[in-house]
Amino acid sequence: MSSWDLLDERSETELHKARLLNVEEKPFKRITKRVSAVSSLISKLPDNEAPSDGTLRSTEQLQEDLTLDFAAFDSSIARLQFLHDANARERARYDGDKQRILDECQAVRDRNGQLREQLEGARATLAQRKKFDELADKITSNRLLRPREDQLANLAKLEEECRELERESETYTETWRERRDQFNRIMDEGMLLRRQIRDEKEEVDRREGMNEGTEDDGALPAPTPRPEMQGSATPRPDGADAGLQKEEEEGGAAVTPAGDHLQVPGVSSGRASKAASAAGSVAATPKPEQEEMDHEDDNGEEDGEVSGNEMDTDEAHEASSSSEPETEKMEVDD
Repeated sequence: MSSWDLLDERSETELHKARLLNVEEKPFKRITKRVSAVSSLISKLPDNEAPSDGTLRSTEQLQEDLTLDFAAFDSSIARLQFLHDANARERARYDGDKQRILDECQAVRDRNGQLREQLEGARATLAQRKKFDELADKITSNRLLRPREDQLANLAKLEEECRELERESETYTETWRERRDQFNRIMDEGMLLRRQIRDEKEEVDRREGMNEGTEDDGALPAPTPRPEMQGSATPRPDGADAGLQKEEEEGGAAVTPAGDHLQVPGVSSGRASKAASAAGSVAATPKPEQEEMDHEDDNGEEDGEVSGNEMDTDEAHEASSSSEPETEKMEVDD
């Protein structure tokens, strides 16, 4: 039993190509029929017999029919050729339309992708605007808030106050700078004045110490005569020799040269030598309180403050130091 299933696409296409229509087969069949009739007619004619009128008419009729059949077959061939050309043109047009349609489809796909992206962006913007609307509704629905005009006026006032504060800050900065400069100048003048006072005080203390040493020398009894040492003894400072020479010149006493034997100096020479020794010790020996005061001056310049207690301490040190050389000298003389 034969199957009545549908043919596949390839078999169907081959079948359509091989099939001929009745209109196309008819001229070909007629020509074959005429040719077979001519061959049978020629075979029936005797060789020696002359053709009759009927035979001539049938021959002419056969020739005319053959001509018509070939003309119909020629027109059928031309029709098939025209149909083939038309089909080729249609196939080319179909290919062009197909490519155009595919391009349009691709363009539509791309456009759909772009529109989809725009849609996503629009949705995100819409959601953001909805959130903003909710926040704005919460803000505007609050009864505690003031109108926009009042808020703008308050903002203008705040801006003006900020500008005034900035101007005041600049003025304060300039004022503090001037005050700082004045304070620095005052501190410099104070430190200079303190140094001058300290120098004058040292000079006064030195003079008082020298006067007190002279008075003490006059009040004490004549010391026991002592031999003076030669140059191999402990050297005296240069200031002591100068002070001794000055005192001797002022007192009018002559200096007794030192020799290899003991000499008994007079009372005046003893006082002069004692005063000269005290003056030389005060002038040549560096005072520790002087170094301390210099150190305190440096600290005072850095800190910018002068303490009264420190000045009292300096005075006490100076008084004690000024009296120390005389006490030591007196002990040596005794």
